[in-house]
Amino acid sequence: MSRSSPRCPFHCPCHSAEIRGRRFRLQYNREAWCKPSKNSEGADYIEDESDYNDDTVDDEDPPDDVEPQIISKSDNIRVRNGTTVYLHCLLKNADRFTVTWKKDDEYIYYDSNAMKPDNQRIVRLPNNTLVIYNATANDTSDDYECSILYNPPITIKHRLTVVSEPAPASPALPPTEQYKPPLLIRVIPAKKVEVNAGENVTLGCETRIQSTPTIKWYHENERVHSNVIVSGNYITITNINKHDGGRYQCLAENGMENPPVEAITVIVNYGPEIDGKGKWVHTGLEVESRLTCNVHAHPRAKVTWFKDQEEVLPKKGSIEIKVNRTRHILEILHTKKEHLGNYMCVAENKLGRAEKIISLTGIPTQAIISGGEMTKTASGLILKWQLESYSPITEYKIQYRRKGDEDWTVANPTVTNGRGYQFTVEYTVPVDEPGSYEAVLMARNNFGWSQPSDPHVFVGEYTDEQVDNVKGSASQPVLAIATLVLVVSSCAFTSL
Repeated sequence: MSRSSPRCPFHCPCHSAEIRGRRFRLQYNREAWCKPSKNSEGADYIEDESDYNDDTVDDEDPPDDVEPQIISKSDNIRVRNGTTVYLHCLLKNADRFTVTWKKDDEYIYYDSNAMKPDNQRIVRLPNNTLVIYNATANDTSDDYECSILYNPPITIKHRLTVVSEPAPASPALPPTEQYKPPLLIRVIPAKKVEVNAGENVTLGCETRIQSTPTIKWYHENERVHSNVIVSGNYITITNINKHDGGRYQCLAENGMENPPVEAITVIVNYGPEIDGKGKWVHTGLEVESRLTCNVHAHPRAKVTWFKDQEEVLPKKGSIEIKVNRTRHILEILHTKKEHLGNYMCVAENKLGRAEKIISLTGIPTQAIISGGEMTKTASGLILKWQLESYSPITEYKIQYRRKGDEDWTVANPTVTNGRGYQFTVEYTVPVDEPGSYEAVLMARNNFGWSQPSDPHVFVGEYTDEQVDNVKGSASQPVLAIATLVLVVSSCAFTSL
């Protein structure tokens, strides 16, 4: 026998003589299907007399006479159509041996080599577990066999039953992605598409699934809207805008519980847009003032602040500029008189420019109506307003009239101290005749007059009998003594 150390080929039996080496030994008269160990693959052994006659075993590998084992137990598995199934075949002392998976005596895997074209759905993991994604009734078998090619072979069998029960009825839901067979669906033009606002874009899905499936489209997990043109496997979005961006999914519905699905991300580039609310910011001396521009744009816009045509820059201990996602904030930590005035935020990107003017002022806020009640004699209506001012209120002015009259009646309600910077104003508007009335309130502090409140319209209609019933009693809520409807045209502070 030649003393050069042989190597056992991948799929051939080694036998007839005792052959020893550093990393490999096969016992005489024991036939086994074997493969090179990780340490010996691809290596030619150099003749070495001391190694050849040495019976010691390297500690890194188990002794060659230790038989391999399958430590997993047989399973009898029953699942519903569409489930992911795991068939286990965990091994011990089997690194040197070939392992196979068979179904009904047909090879599925020979070691790591797939023997069936369905190897994207039926996968052998590195630990020899066989995974069947999206199981169907065709996967049912009493004979899933994992074997170590030893003499005799060491085998474990699993039984799998896949029942074709229909899934519970449910409304149209967005597709799931528990299982996405690779390459079954090809998206067009790509998985990521970038377009400019106002353009048209066409998306498509091609599939090689047999028995042509029905393609359904979803946008952000909802069926695409009616403004999207659907034509076979393609959709066209015309005059696209920022709301049309996001994730589009095409679902190949072919009867499976978890049908294949692919996604296309659409990015819409558009010029800056600034929310139009909040043109006034009311403040006071030595308090913190905050001006905010809420900017939407893609790509992200550069935002610059200006006052009197000059750029406002951060100043330690005085001015801070912050960004919180879409909110661009200019903070004046200790407001002084010179800080008051008109500010402008300007947002720019490669697709356009937008700007917004915000007035930082010390005048009171615009008053809003907070309620009303009839006087005890039912001869008038007590109206209440609320407003804010960081400086003391010095004067109020109310104007009211019966609708249809040309002239306003002007009055000056009494000024009372507020709670902090919040003030409440009360005034009794005479209601001499039934009909519609309107009232407007303004407030003044050291910085000037507030904007007039929105006209508050109230309708007073009551009978003499109703008035007689309340004479001598305390003032009562309006609706308790008369049909009096208070219509408020605006009831919110104007602020950012």
